Amino acid sequence: MRKIDIVIIVLVALIGGILVATYLNSNDKTTFSKALLNLDKQVKIVGTFDKTHSVEYDAQLDADLTKFYVIDSEGKSCFVHLRDKQGKPMGLEQSENVTIEGKMGQDGVFYASHMLMKCPSKYNDQKKSFQREYELNGMRESGKIE
Repeated sequence: MRKIDIVIIVLVALIGGILVATYLNSNDKTTFSKALLNLDKQVKIVGTFDKTHSVEYDAQLDADLTKFYVIDSEGKSCFVHLRDKQGKPMGLEQSENVTIEGKMGQDGVFYASHMLMKCPSKYNDQKKSFQREYELNGMRESGKIE
């Protein structure tokens, strides 16, 4: 084998290894219960914003820290400290789903360093508007309202 062939084989193997590692890390979603078993390990949790608790944010005290609760896929609610240079995420309270990345602390608090939000679709509002208009038209036709 020529040296160039060996170099190409090594490069292909490295690129393949990087792709496999990236794929495996991207699917490493877990729950708060499992994160408690792996303290201080970087994990990704998909859940919903817990609307039964309020968001804690004080720009005067620490503009990078936002505190809130997230409910994971098992239904467990956990206190989350999100440290982000951009401050409190806009639309957090209205978000449908959140994906947080970070580490579970020994104190039972999830320390997030990154968060992605799935906000309500603008089409949901349009659908509700059309549905309401349809219902009103039906009521007008049946004589229930004028």
